[in-house]
Amino acid sequence: MKSASPRLLLNLARRWSEGDPVALARRALDAGFDGVGLVDSPRLFLDGWIESERVLAGTSAGLTGPVIASLGLRHASTVAGALRTLEQHHPGRAFTVVGRGESSVANEGITAPSLSDHRAAMRTLRKQLRDDAGNDRLPGRLLGAASGPRTITATATELGGVLLDVGVDPPMVERAARLARESDPATHVWIFARTLIVDDPQTAAEQADPLLGSCAMRMANAPGWFGLDADQADAVRRVADAHDYRQHGTQQRTATDDDASRLVRHRFLLVDTPTAIADAVAGLRAIGIDGIVVAGALPGVVDRLEDLGAALHAGITHPLPPEAHTNESSGPV
Repeated sequence: MKSASPRLLLNLARRWSEGDPVALARRALDAGFDGVGLVDSPRLFLDGWIESERVLAGTSAGLTGPVIASLGLRHASTVAGALRTLEQHHPGRAFTVVGRGESSVANEGITAPSLSDHRAAMRTLRKQLRDDAGNDRLPGRLLGAASGPRTITATATELGGVLLDVGVDPPMVERAARLARESDPATHVWIFARTLIVDDPQTAAEQADPLLGSCAMRMANAPGWFGLDADQADAVRRVADAHDYRQHGTQQRTATDDDASRLVRHRFLLVDTPTAIADAVAGLRAIGIDGIVVAGALPGVVDRLEDLGAALHAGITHPLPPEAHTNESSGPV
């Protein structure tokens, strides 16, 4: 069992005119984050690869890279080449999460790859990121995003690292982490957390709306995995259908304050007071995670970045109780 606290990254989903990623990265580092992720969706955001180089060159970030790099839009060989370049210039600091893509493929009229094709792309990527001795060039720093059980298993097998996008409900996260490590207990497991500081939890609904449709889509695509009955699945699908994936990751409003929205919000979003967020993160840490990628697209994240960083840091550094039995990987990234 490792003793290091989970790593903490802020995912910077910023439109072209919404601030310089290098300046925002410096703020994130000052707020206690280990680094930042840059979105790979060319029509919506600054180029994630170029901005990753700028952040690594211009700051002391320990980990930085595209989150998520789209294998639905980019060939695995080009992703491997870009990552090897970042790693050569900034040894030990290049980091990325790959996925099938959402806005990146929707905006280009491309169908997202099947799981079989995505698995083959991940296999190619990892092969090309091995050195001549067969060792991974980015040990623990190459992850694949996954929310459903088949994708979690495939990603863990092919990459040895998974960014779980299953929400923040502890039983769900624990079940997903266990599945990711089923074949190899050393698999690196991170979670993607949509979290925001608010002074009054009763006002959280309005703040949470912009990304709710994307969360609902994950639940609707695997209703059994998320424990939904038929009526819940239908209601959650309606929330998902209201989301415009051509604008995914931006501050759009697509959700309504109905029972389905509340269900999705409860499972996927941690929008609360600093104390409540710290307590929730401490509970997630006890499950045994290697890191947290914090969504940066919710309105208010950057405005209260320092408060959010302090709350998250309090949670990830909170001493674990002696009886906590974690299933953590074999070493820090």
